Formats: sequence, C-alpha cells, structure tokens
Amino acid sequence: MPYRHAWLFIVALIAATGFAFWRSYFGVLSSASVGFHIHGLTATLWMLLLVAQSWTPHRRQMAAHRFMGRTTFVAAPLFAAGSMGVLHSMAVSTREGDPFYALWGTKLGFLDALAFAAVIYAIGMALRHRRNVRLHAGYMLSTALPLVSPVLGRVFNQTVPGLIIRGPQDFPIFGGGVQLANLVAGLIALWLWRRDPGHGHPWAVALGVIVVQIVGFEAVSASGSGRAAFESLSGLPLSILLALGLAIGAATVAMGWTMVSGRRRADLASA
Repeated sequence: MPYRHAWLFIVALIAATGFAFWRSYFGVLSSASVGFHIHGLTATLWMLLLVAQSWTPHRRQMAAHRFMGRTTFVAAPLFAAGSMGVLHSMAVSTREGDPFYALWGTKLGFLDALAFAAVIYAIGMALRHRRNVRLHAGYMLSTALPLVSPVLGRVFNQTVPGLIIRGPQDFPIFGGGVQLANLVAGLIALWLWRRDPGHGHPWAVALGVIVVQIVGFEAVSASGSGRAAFESLSGLPLSILLALGLAIGAATVAMGWTMVSGRRRADLASA
C-alpha cells in the first residue's frame, strides 16, 4: 500500500493546527464567529477522516477503510460548507475594518477560495480513481496539502525571528510567513510528484495550485475591486453560503462516485 506513514503527517498537522490557531481561534472560542466554528469543526473532522483512511489499510482493516470511505459522502459536503463559512466570516471582518483583515482579508480570501476548489477537485478525483490505489490515495492525501500553508504560516509567525507577530504593529509581516509556508508546501508537492511520476498527477495538480497561490497572493490587491468583490460575500446570508457549500460538496462526491475510472484488478480490490 502507498504512503504507509502518511497518517503520521496528518496527525502532526492536526497538532500544529492547535498551536497555530490557539491565539486566533481555540483560545478565544467564545468570541469566534459561527462561520469560523463551522469551519473549525468540519476541517477537523476531515483531517481525522484522512488519518483513519490512511491508517486502516496498513493494518489490514479494509472493512473499516471502506466504511470510512463511505463517510466521505457526508464529510465532503460538510467540509465544503465550512469553507464557505470561513470565507463569509473573513469577508465580514474585512468589511468591518478589522486591522488584520484590512491588510490581509482579500489576499487570504483568494488563497482560501483556491484551496477550496483544489480540495473539492481532489475529493472528486479520489472517488473517481478509487479502483487505482496509488491515484486514489494520492488524491485523498493531497486534500491535506492546502492546509499546510495556513497552519505552517502561523507557526512561522509565532516562532521564526523576523516573522514573529507580537501585536497589530507586526501585522504587515504576516505575508512573509504565508509565503514561506507556501514554499514549504510546494516543495512537499514537488518531492511527492517526482517520487512517483507515474502516479504523481495528484501532487502535480497540488503543486500547480500552490504556484498560483504564491503568485496570486502577491498580485491580489488589498484594496480596490478585488476587495469590493470579496466584501460582497459578507452581504449574503451565511445560510445561503452554507447551503451552496453543501450542494457543491454533494455534487462532487456524486459525480466522482458515478464517473469511476479504471477496471478493478485483484491487487486493487481494496481501493
């Protein structure tokens, strides 16, 4: 089975998430918005699902692996809804003039929207290629890669000299942590792609998305039409965006399941 130790990476990423977002979310749960709560819960559930899906086949627990795979039909729409929820919350904070989001809201909105599209695409492709172990595993695990940047960027902003944010006066250096984290994520994607070029398409796609994120993060303006377009999300009811996310997620898993690719072979029967 491929990616035998991938579940350890996901567990480490979950732990890093707790550290990275302690000051901005986990340590101030009572003051966080509904959108952030929904995103935090659904993203955590998705990461736990990835751990289970990676761990079970290497312990020959294929029945559990297949069961966890079927939960994707629920987990993916919930994750998509949570992604819409956090975009709405960031748009509201940008519109209301929060000092941090006034600088970075539009740029982070761009990153999150692109990451959302990349994850949804990978989920659909993972289901479509469920009869090809390497492609199925690669696409499913690649859904964790867009989380490396927001998590690792905030870790850098709390630990790396020259990038540490101690207060609002340091908000302008936040972007350095984001781009350094994007670079790390890109190198991971490149390494995984080159490690298995015959089945590395999931990582090639992930690398392409990261490159666009790096360039776009610098190109998107914090003011002007881009900001106005992002702020317009705040004028929509949260319930509408959540419903849209659910619909996108449900359509993705339905299409991925029905458009299955490849013929089942004996050595791939557990995919």
